[in-house]
Order: sequence, then structure tokens, then C-alpha cells
Amino acid sequence: MKKFSFLLITAFVLISCQNDKNYKISGTVTDPAYEGKNVYIQEMMTNEMVSVDTAVITNGKFTFEGPADSTVLRFIALDETVNPQKPSRALAILEPGTIRIQFDSTVTVSGSQLNDAYNAFREEQEITTREIRALSQRYQEAASTGAMTDSLDAALTTQYEKLSGDISAKTADFIKANITNPLGKFLFMTSAEMFEPEIQREILALTDETYKSQENIRRIVKRLENAERVAVGQKFLDFTMKDPDGKDISLSDYAGKGKVVLIDFWAAWCGPCRDEMPNVVAAYNNYKDKGFEVVGVSLDRERERWLSGIKEMNMTWPQMSELKFWDTPVVELYAFRGIPHTVLLDKEGTIIAKDLRGAELHNKLNELLGK
Repeated sequence: MKKFSFLLITAFVLISCQNDKNYKISGTVTDPAYEGKNVYIQEMMTNEMVSVDTAVITNGKFTFEGPADSTVLRFIALDETVNPQKPSRALAILEPGTIRIQFDSTVTVSGSQLNDAYNAFREEQEITTREIRALSQRYQEAASTGAMTDSLDAALTTQYEKLSGDISAKTADFIKANITNPLGKFLFMTSAEMFEPEIQREILALTDETYKSQENIRRIVKRLENAERVAVGQKFLDFTMKDPDGKDISLSDYAGKGKVVLIDFWAAWCGPCRDEMPNVVAAYNNYKDKGFEVVGVSLDRERERWLSGIKEMNMTWPQMSELKFWDTPVVELYAFRGIPHTVLLDKEGTIIAKDLRGAELHNKLNELLGK
């Protein structure tokens, strides 16, 4: 009898240990339109999502169960054709325990250590995001009603930059705290561009070579290497494209030839580029006779729109484009992810400043060339 009791206890302990390495997903879908529809566990492959398990939504609920020998990142996806207006995919960490997922007007994932931590992080970030939306709305209203003043513009811009900085800093901190698990690694891979290069390098320094060897991470590493090659203090990197007449034109035709050169990466479809262009035109007109040149590099993909933009904005300086949109190789060469993006070269072709806007550009040119 004692032996039998011992075997029962041993079996119970073994089962408990096995259960400690299992996950259970308990899901709720509030929209009745999904009743009887499939819900999937999906794994993110290189170029697509692949379903690895399927359940059916019954009475607004669904469940999944499985082993959790290791912590993995998966997506829980509803049938996206049912209601395209509602969120239909949730990021979930499959780890031991019961994971609760609710699809409503928003999606929440909770119940296990990592999922709870990520849910708390998302809720905190959403509060800041709402503040940014309210700030943007206030800015637009002031601009559209004529209530905008220089002081209000400066105040709203300062608030926006602070809130954006908060999101970036807190995201970086969360990633650093989780970079050894699949969640942190995924978040860095998908949000690296929001961080300054030094922050990216700090995070990468916490990772192993296997992670760095992944294709998406190799691209980030390569971009950082390129960023170092075009940092302030480095010589310009040359490239060749077609001018509006279809002839080859190189940056070296102008850079390093004794003039201060502004490389202006822009596109006719880019609203902020159009907003800033009158300032660039004014700078060009003021300083072109004093040794200043602008070289426009367009990320357009439609030739006629590119040419129309040049004419509409009175851009009378040299222009070049490959008409390849963001696939233009110079995007990686000069390691930028947004336009307008400008790079200022001195007379010898050394990079001395980047992304000068408004009065900053005029002040710098005055410093270099005089009024």
C-alpha cells in the first residue's frame, strides 16, 4: 500500500512538472460575427505568417493548449476577412501558464509573466500616444484657424519632441530588459529605426552572434556601418544617377570642388519636403553666388511627377533620381529612413552637418560664406 501511494505521488509530481511546461490560451472574441470562424496560431517566417495550429470560436471563446518547453513568440489571428476594421491579430508569448487573450475594440494579452509585462508596457505607451494625438490635433486646429503663433508653435513642438523622446526611451529600456528573450528580440527587429545609432549599438551589444546573423538584423548592422561612413567629419560617398535629361550625373561632379554643397534628399510626393523647400530655395538664391550649391536627390518613382515637382517648387539646382522610390540604393548608402534629409558638405567634401532646417540652414551658411 505504501508502495502504491508512493507511485501515485510520484506520478502526480511528474504530471505537475509536465503541466508546468505547458501553455493554455483562453481566448474571448466579443464580436458575434466571428462565431464559428477559425482562429490561428501563426509563426512569423521570413516573408510570411504560417499557421501552426487552428481552433474554432464557439460561444465567443476559443482555446489552445500545447507544450512550452521553450519560450516562443507567436501571433494569434482571427479571420481577417470578417471585419477588416477591427484588430484581428495579437502578439503572444507562449510560455508556461494560462494566457488570456481578449479581442474587443482593442486586443489584450495577459496571464503569464512576459505577456503581463508586455501588456503593461503597451498600456503605458498608449497613454503617451494619446497625448501625442491630442497635441497634433491642437497643432492642426491652431494652424487651420490662424491661431498659430511662433511661441505656440515652439511650445507645441517642444512638447511633441519630449513625448516622442519618452516613447523612444521607454521602448529602448523595455527591449534592453528583454533582449535575451523572443519578445525583446522581436521588438528590436521591428522598431530599431526609432532609435539613434548609439542606442541601436547598445542593444546589439547585448545580443549573441546567432541573433546578429539573422537577415533582418544583418541589415540593421549594415545600416549602422553605413551611418558611420557618412557621419559628420567623414568625406562624402559618391553615387551616380540620371538627371532630368536622362544623362549620368554624379555627386562628385559638385562635391569637393571648392563649393559648400547641400545634398537634399526629397520627393515630389513628400509633404514635409514641400513645406521645407521654400527655405532651401531662399538659401540657394541668397548664397549661390558666394560658393553654395545644392544637389537634389529624388526618391520619386514617377518621372512626370518628379519633373513637375522640380518646376512647381522652383528648384533650379542640379537634380538626379533613379525613380526607384525607397529601393534607391543611396538610401542605404547614406543610412537615412525619412525625408527631407539633408547633408551639408564643406568645400573639400567633408560632411559638416545634417538635417539643418529653417533658420539653422541660413545661420550655418552665413557662418561659412558670410551674408
